[in-house]
Amino acid sequence: MARDCSTTKNDSGADGSSFDRRSYLKLTGTAAVAAAGAGAATGLGAAKEYETITIPANTAKQFTVGSGETFENKLIDISASGADVRIIASGSDWTIRNVGFSGASDVSGPHPPGKNLGGYPNLITASGTGTIEHVYMGDGVSGDMIRKGAIGIPASFAGHIDLTGVTMNGWTGNAIYAGGAAKSSGGGGTLAFDGCLLKNNNISHLRVATDGTTVKNTVIYNTNDVPLHPINGGVVNSRGVYDGYGTTSDVVTFENCDIDCTDADTNGGASALVAAHTTFEVTDSQIKGSLIGNVETTNVGSNPSHEAPKAAPTTAKQAATGVTSSGGSSKTGGKSKKKNAKKAKKSKKAKQSKKKAKKAKKAKKAKKPSDPAMKKGTKNAAAPGSRDFCFTYNGKQYCVDFSQLHALLG
Repeated sequence: MARDCSTTKNDSGADGSSFDRRSYLKLTGTAAVAAAGAGAATGLGAAKEYETITIPANTAKQFTVGSGETFENKLIDISASGADVRIIASGSDWTIRNVGFSGASDVSGPHPPGKNLGGYPNLITASGTGTIEHVYMGDGVSGDMIRKGAIGIPASFAGHIDLTGVTMNGWTGNAIYAGGAAKSSGGGGTLAFDGCLLKNNNISHLRVATDGTTVKNTVIYNTNDVPLHPINGGVVNSRGVYDGYGTTSDVVTFENCDIDCTDADTNGGASALVAAHTTFEVTDSQIKGSLIGNVETTNVGSNPSHEAPKAAPTTAKQAATGVTSSGGSSKTGGKSKKKNAKKAKKSKKAKQSKKKAKKAKKAKKAKKPSDPAMKKGTKNAAAPGSRDFCFTYNGKQYCVDFSQLHALLG
């Protein structure tokens, strides 16, 4: 279980407690268990019950997730003025799953410049080895000059984290910052993104640089609504993916991604991919925007889609319930659309071929040499009211109990 460590901003020692691992579900504040409406939702399974955790105004709450622990099916409401929250995950085999953050943050992290300084730098701080799956951080910051990110990865990070179906929109201090791990003094840990959605983030949507990091089936784009970063009085420099550290021998790979970050769709400066230090290898993707530095492309077009991957939730409630909408692109596999189509075609042919072979085998088995004795077989009805059927073959009587056969088939 995860732990809750809470503080109130106008009195840092107000509750001064670290909740017991079993009692964090009884968090002070509004905690309601809601049954999500299934509706037309499909994807990760049936709608699950989830807990709503409401963070009061001017209050900061922190949850910790350690080795082997899971934090899941939570809707965390930070819509109140001055409300702040952070989940810290560390250790091994931890999981953050089906979590939705509702409400735009109006609190900057501790590093100036920025309005309302002193909050957490991000919603999730992660290290070690774990999984972040089906999480919504799409409400971003409440306006310009708030300095905050969605996920922060420390420079010492030496493990591996899988991020599947994660939504990060509208952040000013990088949607995810993980570049420091590629420093010469960094831990060199790797990240694997699959089916994620990132939109209108400042500085960078993904700041990644370590060798072995992968980005698949992910959609990144801008819509002229990137919030201002507070540096130099407010700037927009929105890069799709930026490294920041590392060497050319550090290779980050991209497959089946859609990236659309241009000056035309951004209220400021923009670029799609910036590999100023490392090497970005991009295959089977659609990219619009500048490619700067060591970017190698194979089968890359210039018509990116803005459609959300099916795995990525588009609301906080959708994330908390553990289901995805019936819409969305089919970016959930790890193969390009063309490869997926070919694979599906091959799979269909293989199934048909297997079906035909099975049918032929069955027919061959049934087509045994005719036995004259069989013609002499007699059929006998069982006792009145019985569902049995009997017949005689080569002097022996055989009966079938249709009631049991019906039970087996039903």
